[in-house]
Amino acid sequence: MSKTTLLHYDKDAEKRFTKSIERVPELLNEVKSIFIAQKVDSTFKLSDLQRGNFVAIFDDYHKKEMNQYLPKADYNKYLQLCGINTDKLAELQAIYKKILDTKHGFYSENHEYWQSIEWRAGKLNPSLEAKMKEAPAKKEYSIDHFLKISKDTYKVNVNPEFFKLYLTNENQAEAMDVVTDQVKLCKRKKDSPATTIKIAGELVKDIDADYKITWNTEKILNIK
Repeated sequence: MSKTTLLHYDKDAEKRFTKSIERVPELLNEVKSIFIAQKVDSTFKLSDLQRGNFVAIFDDYHKKEMNQYLPKADYNKYLQLCGINTDKLAELQAIYKKILDTKHGFYSENHEYWQSIEWRAGKLNPSLEAKMKEAPAKKEYSIDHFLKISKDTYKVNVNPEFFKLYLTNENQAEAMDVVTDQVKLCKRKKDSPATTIKIAGELVKDIDADYKITWNTEKILNIK
């Protein structure tokens, strides 16, 4: 079966992931504001801060300032005298470095399905461990794959396919058709949603008051 029949598109997960990527330029803009508050008199663009060396930038600037006006002063005492410090910058630098070091793994097909199986596979689930041999390729991506920064602008590009599930064979489609017909019949008979769920079986997670089906995507994709 060709990858054309969409089973589920988790737009909420896509939005959450996109938001996590957007945290990077938001953090860099926060750093720019802190530099101003900490008397670093320089105009930085987002691209200037991408390396994440916030504390070094602060120190370089203020050591030059100190050497210009008070060359014999102790640097730490100089900072105290000026009422400035690197506390918040160091905190954000640690967060930023952690973001940069994080790798995001996605399966090339039906990521959500295979990720769920991977998380549960192991000694306690030997059948899932064996099933993982059928999994498609998984690739790791760094933040740079999703985020492009140019001077003071940025663009986030997240592949929506990472958040989509597709049917993989005709048997799955036929099973869903049978369940859909059962639900339509229950609706005509005015069976309650709770009763309809029992009749529909394990392929259904939920049925709302309008008889809209929430599918159990893993059960469906398990059908061979």
